[in-house]
Amino acid sequence: MLAAAELAAMRLRDLPASDQGDSNCTNRAFCQLDKNGDGRISIEELTEVMEDLGAGGKDAKELMHLLDANSDGSLSSDEFEAFQRQVITSSIYSQ
Repeated sequence: MLAAAELAAMRLRDLPASDQGDSNCTNRAFCQLDKNGDGRISIEELTEVMEDLGAGGKDAKELMHLLDANSDGSLSSDEFEAFQRQVITSSIYSQ
């Protein structure tokens, strides 16, 4: 599951700018996942991208559980950015 999460984070990092038209969004990957633009990544939004990357809904639920620091059932931009920093740091040390 963590391998799928790391793959997702790496692919999301390279996404083109969001086409949602939200000029206030500073994290392209977060904006791409936040399909409804509510400022949170829901389990449904996370599941959709995980399935697109070849992982299942179970992996999305496990990832949400790991990343949802305040246990509100969705990911804030801060929680998502903490995940991105962890992936970047782990990829640096694994080289």
